[in-house]
Amino acid sequence: MGPPKSSVWQYFTKTDEKTASCKKCFKTVRFCGNTSNLHKHLKSHPDYTAPVNNNDKISVRKKKETDHFAEVRSQSKEIVPVLPGVSTLTSTKSNTQSESDSDLHLMQMRGDNTLKCMFENVTSQKKGGMKYNNINMCILYFICKDMRPFNVVEGEGFLKLMKELAPYYKVPSSTHFKKLLCDKYDIVKMEYTLRISNATELCVTLDIWTETMNEKSFLGVTVHFLEKTALTSSNIATRELQSNHTAEYISEVFGEILKGWDIPLSKVTCAVTDNGANMVAAIKKTLGDAKHLPCFAHTINLIVDSSLKNTSTVITSLINKVRDIVKWVKNSVIQSDKLRKIQIDSGVPEGSTKKFILDVKTRWNSLYYMVDRFLDMSKIAAQLLLDATDSPELGSGQEIEILKQLIPLLQPFEFVTRESSGQNYVTLSKVIPMINCLTTQLTKFSSSMECVTQLQTKLLAECKKRFGLIEFNTLAALATILDPRFKNLHFQDANACGRAIQKLKNIIKEDTSISTSGSEDETANEDFDFWSHHKQLAVGQKRRRASSKADEVSIYLANPVCALKANPLEEWEDLKPVFPALYKQARIYLNVVGTSVPCERLFSKAGATVTASRNRLTGKHLEKLIFLGSTTKSDFFS
Repeated sequence: MGPPKSSVWQYFTKTDEKTASCKKCFKTVRFCGNTSNLHKHLKSHPDYTAPVNNNDKISVRKKKETDHFAEVRSQSKEIVPVLPGVSTLTSTKSNTQSESDSDLHLMQMRGDNTLKCMFENVTSQKKGGMKYNNINMCILYFICKDMRPFNVVEGEGFLKLMKELAPYYKVPSSTHFKKLLCDKYDIVKMEYTLRISNATELCVTLDIWTETMNEKSFLGVTVHFLEKTALTSSNIATRELQSNHTAEYISEVFGEILKGWDIPLSKVTCAVTDNGANMVAAIKKTLGDAKHLPCFAHTINLIVDSSLKNTSTVITSLINKVRDIVKWVKNSVIQSDKLRKIQIDSGVPEGSTKKFILDVKTRWNSLYYMVDRFLDMSKIAAQLLLDATDSPELGSGQEIEILKQLIPLLQPFEFVTRESSGQNYVTLSKVIPMINCLTTQLTKFSSSMECVTQLQTKLLAECKKRFGLIEFNTLAALATILDPRFKNLHFQDANACGRAIQKLKNIIKEDTSISTSGSEDETANEDFDFWSHHKQLAVGQKRRRASSKADEVSIYLANPVCALKANPLEEWEDLKPVFPALYKQARIYLNVVGTSVPCERLFSKAGATVTASRNRLTGKHLEKLIFLGSTTKSDFFS
């Protein structure tokens, strides 16, 4: 065989008689007797320009045919669509014999782009082709994002669908997608590791979940960090636990997870967990006492549960009556059908009928939602219960009135739990203000029912017991002061407020003395801000009211708070030129989340992933599936 003459070989290295390696991207490309695939691959590189070579001259005849094709296409009234797998061209509605002959002539030409695209599409769907790889990646994304089993690719319906969409694509086996999952996980993990390493401070949340189908336990870890003005979170681990859940073992596994993601312990500002003794001890053993924060939502849930258990038996017996009615309806298909029929007969559209809600002990606010829905459907429930002889007791009108007064008493707790459970906005800085507003709402509440008043007193006592020293928590106090929406407005203890302000001043003073030498270089590297002078003038109006020798913290606190709906991270971008030292601290403390709810959401995904159809899923694959399923579309396909 003579030496290769085509100029395309200057971009490729032959590996064997049928494959060659691209010198640009090192991808292996197959060829068979010609260089068409090699040319096609080079065109995928944006910086590729076709080389000029005497061996690649186009014959005069081919030029004439190409020119003739272009002329006919330009005179055509309608562009012929190119469809994969279609072997004929579709003519227009007013197709004449001459136009049909022209289309037939175009198909017979060697330079026909329609045929060329068709053949390229067929080749691309074959194993190793670009479209083949893209389809594989989309199927993997479908498996991860929609929590489907790997053997979905072997189902008859799925194969029929793929045959219709891509006739020349052969769906690989489930084993192939398991291998593809591991490869994709390694790539995306490297990208996220780089993003995490660029963050100055991190916050992590931890929780343990037991998968009941196979009786396995997992430690979930989510990491939270700032990217410009956006809070970013990632489910970095769903690690299977192989031993007793002691503090030492949890600390060991947690340390291995951080090490696997190249996260130094010094970079973790805070770890948020529930109030379990083993979790608290594990964090203190790994990070120290000052870096643990109990979950705010867990504590709110404990306040409500404890108050209901230790208050008047009238309320607990009423809640049990409501629970019995809800169970009676839900456990009977006949009663459920009657409930639906009553609503439809009263004019409710069939798709808008409501159901009773049953509370679950581990589901926060579910008791509130159960009672609220029952009161909303109490008239329908009465009609349903009167028509049955085996129905539970409905309760008197006075008891229904007690439930009605119970709802506004519990509503603030529902709002606080829901508001603090976000992970895409700042939450820790809301804890102290929400506690202040919560106790104020409870104090102002009044009821004509003695049992409801007793519950009110118990709730206030529990709030004071569990949150009485929250203002002395350094993380929560500094986050609140550094939030431009709250600052020091909601502090009830003057000593706690003064302690937090002095702590912030000391941190800034120490940080400024360390970084003084590099301040000029840092300023030079900052992004250009044309309106920085305007921002300094705007804040300067308030600065004149303060002493000329006042520090950043005093000047900052002298300014009014911003709107409650404002994004504090975006507000700090405007305040950055005036308060550079405070800006740095705000980026650290406003990044901390107030609850471990992100881990709860992680386990909700894990529970939906481990199902009866995939009960043999290994912990290794589960962790990778959940991680890739939590990534955005742009991150997955980048």
